[in-house]
Amino acid sequence: MASSIHDFRRSKLFRAAIIVPTIIALIFSVFNLTAPNDPEKISSNFRLGIVNLDNSKSFPLVSTQAIKAISRSLPFRVGLFKDPEKATIALSNGEISSVIIFPEDFSEQALGESNINIKVINSDHLTVSETQIASQLPSTFQLGLSAFISNIRLAKLKNIVPSSEMPIQIESENLYEAQSLSSIPSPFVMSFITWLSAMVGSALLFLATNQMTLLNRAYVRTVIPVMTMGVSSFTLAMVVTLTTMQWEVFFMSWFFSWFICVCLSWFFLGIFSTVGLLALVVILPVVFYQPALSGTMIPLTAAPEWLEFIGKSVPFDSIGSAYRSVMFGSEGSLPFLWLCSAALIGLFLNWVSDILRGRMKRRW
Repeated sequence: MASSIHDFRRSKLFRAAIIVPTIIALIFSVFNLTAPNDPEKISSNFRLGIVNLDNSKSFPLVSTQAIKAISRSLPFRVGLFKDPEKATIALSNGEISSVIIFPEDFSEQALGESNINIKVINSDHLTVSETQIASQLPSTFQLGLSAFISNIRLAKLKNIVPSSEMPIQIESENLYEAQSLSSIPSPFVMSFITWLSAMVGSALLFLATNQMTLLNRAYVRTVIPVMTMGVSSFTLAMVVTLTTMQWEVFFMSWFFSWFICVCLSWFFLGIFSTVGLLALVVILPVVFYQPALSGTMIPLTAAPEWLEFIGKSVPFDSIGSAYRSVMFGSEGSLPFLWLCSAALIGLFLNWVSDILRGRMKRRW
């Protein structure tokens, strides 16, 4: 079928159909994996504003001890404010990320038996990470300060000095530890790039081969994705390996992404051959919802209900799980049945639709 490839090379979109999938893999992976988010750095740069209005007569003030406990136990930057209004203005200006206000009679209430109301002010206009951390602070403060106050009240009841030591020590164990910061977003990057490269590459290849004869067109749409997606997935695997410094994952990341890209490309091309680029109305949302559907950015159960329903109907998250198994050695495997079925459907639609069209043209 040398004539088929020759006809394809004469297309104006030949270079784009060949090169663009690799460019997508290179650019998207480089910019996402060379500047990964550092969870510890994000937490250490969260700025907590504390307003202590406690003017109780007891000494030392319980609120002062509580503030010291907060400063020691949480990995946040702490800023003290004398006025709630100034703290609110600082929060509005983005100078701090959250505000906690201790009431005027905090120490008296802490040494008594009544419940204590502490005010926490958050704002959703800050960065995503600050908003996510701040949304968890009310329950965190309630739990931590309740234990702190209970300890003080128990010490007062027994007429002993309150202990500042924590009675519970946590032994933390990481089951699958990332070898680098870039390893953490790698499953998401690989999952999204495979879908995006397959979609864009298929659309360009479909347009580039539209003017070819029917059987030549079907042949090119079958063979070319194997080559273009092979180069694209090789580029992706190289970037992942170099940024994570996990050389042992190179072959499997290349094979997984290559296999997935080829199966998706054949499926997309089959759909395009049948209904044209109108299929992008469905394919485009599926691709760009992959951060949720693949389960690599958020758990599928945390997605909106309608998106969760789609994700449970079709195992998109199995691809994300397979990529996690490559990067971390966790449990997970490719959904070979679903991918192979999609590939066969695409090939069937690609060849059958062109053969039927050819026969219809001959009859007419």
